[in-house]
Amino acid sequence: MPSLTYSLRSALWQLHFITPRGVYTWCRSFMREGVTLMTLFAYASSIYPHREAIIYEGEIYSYERLYRKALALARLMHGHYGLKSGNRVALLCRNHVDLVLLLPALSRLGVGVHLLNTDMSREQVANRLLGQSRYDLLIIDEELTARCLPQEGLVIPHITIESLKDVSDGKQIDLKRLPRVWRGAELAVLTGGSSGTYKEASRRPSALNFLPSLLALIRSIGIHQGSTTYVALPLYHGFGLATLLISLVMGKRIWLTRRFRECEALKGIDRYGVDVLPIVPVMLARMMQLPEASEQLKSLRCIISGGDRLDRKLVAEVHRQVAPIIYNLYGTSEAGFFLLATPSDLDRYPEESTLGYPIRGVQCDLRDKDAHGVGVLWVRSRWAMQSKQNAWQSTGDRMFCDADGFYFHRGRADRMVVCAGENVYPELVERTLEAHPEVVAARVYAVESARFGNVLEARVELFPQSSCTESALLDWLRSRLSRAECPHAILFGALDILSTGKRA
Repeated sequence: MPSLTYSLRSALWQLHFITPRGVYTWCRSFMREGVTLMTLFAYASSIYPHREAIIYEGEIYSYERLYRKALALARLMHGHYGLKSGNRVALLCRNHVDLVLLLPALSRLGVGVHLLNTDMSREQVANRLLGQSRYDLLIIDEELTARCLPQEGLVIPHITIESLKDVSDGKQIDLKRLPRVWRGAELAVLTGGSSGTYKEASRRPSALNFLPSLLALIRSIGIHQGSTTYVALPLYHGFGLATLLISLVMGKRIWLTRRFRECEALKGIDRYGVDVLPIVPVMLARMMQLPEASEQLKSLRCIISGGDRLDRKLVAEVHRQVAPIIYNLYGTSEAGFFLLATPSDLDRYPEESTLGYPIRGVQCDLRDKDAHGVGVLWVRSRWAMQSKQNAWQSTGDRMFCDADGFYFHRGRADRMVVCAGENVYPELVERTLEAHPEVVAARVYAVESARFGNVLEARVELFPQSSCTESALLDWLRSRLSRAECPHAILFGALDILSTGKRA
């Protein structure tokens, strides 16, 4: 196992988690707000009242201001909209301060919160809202109503973020006293968006949910030493939500943007002195293509990559142009994050990016291994989603573990394609394509074939200066892949990416 670089006790003392003041503040916050997300805001407001909490569209919110606005919003949702413990609310919003405030406000009322994916189609939203899930209210960004809301049959009351602001600015509002709530209801995100089939992963507010991840980030990354975090990932995604909550509990400054745009991201990282960057690899690759990247990323002390496959070529480029500061995280929305690779771990394997070791408190097991030692990864942890705590669950990912205990991703078990009678995994082909020096990213998928049943086709994004052709790339692949694995066609063009930064 890698040695622990940072003292856990010293870090927890620095964050006031184990100081007399910090323990007293935690206890007082729990007594006042219950076991809810509002407790986190109350704690941070007491420990860091005047420290900058969020920068959004040029406006700065201190921790004290953030807490006061969250309490006011909770009173509004209770007094004006009648929300109470046991209700369920769906949020369909992009990243903005109002979404950040709604999370503790609704949790404080004991209201269940479901974060819906803004990449969902109208049909997917309709299936969610009109299906078995019962919601008492939908809160949505006005810009998303025309694209996402069903045109008929929607009987769920819904309000826009913009109308919520109008009501909160009104003078005649019945702001009832907040009821006593011992524990907040579930907070759920939807997983599986890249496949188009969404599953729900929910957790109830608990310090145990984020503490193991925080401790692992302190031990291996020294996350507590950072001052400013850029939240580029959508909050409806587990990675983005965890980034927000962990940054808030540590009293960090957070730069929040509604959407990710690589040019804006580079300028903001430089302007605000961002030193901690949680990011999805495709987002990072898009930034690294810009000529000013190395200069505008110089404030970074760590890049935390997660949510998708990390290309070894991208690691080498960042380590060359910026510094050896990439950490690779692996996890699922259901189980949380549980594998971590440090920059030295990544540099140890020049051919392929490793996912690293399991963090403390996690058990991993490879099942149904083939002759090459590749099997499906199962995991068990105490901080998994509610129905999976301390239970073995399949990640659905095929992995290999070498003799030193490092894990390597080999593709999704459910993406296997039978081509001419052979089992083929598109991720292997994607990884091979991305090893080509002129390829930025690749997406490989199956298409029907009258002769072979299925064949693979690839969409490839090249670097702007590249002159690579389809025939040249296929010739390069033939010595590296089997005949069944080689794409029958390669299309060139920029890859579409979801709001999460994953390939669409």
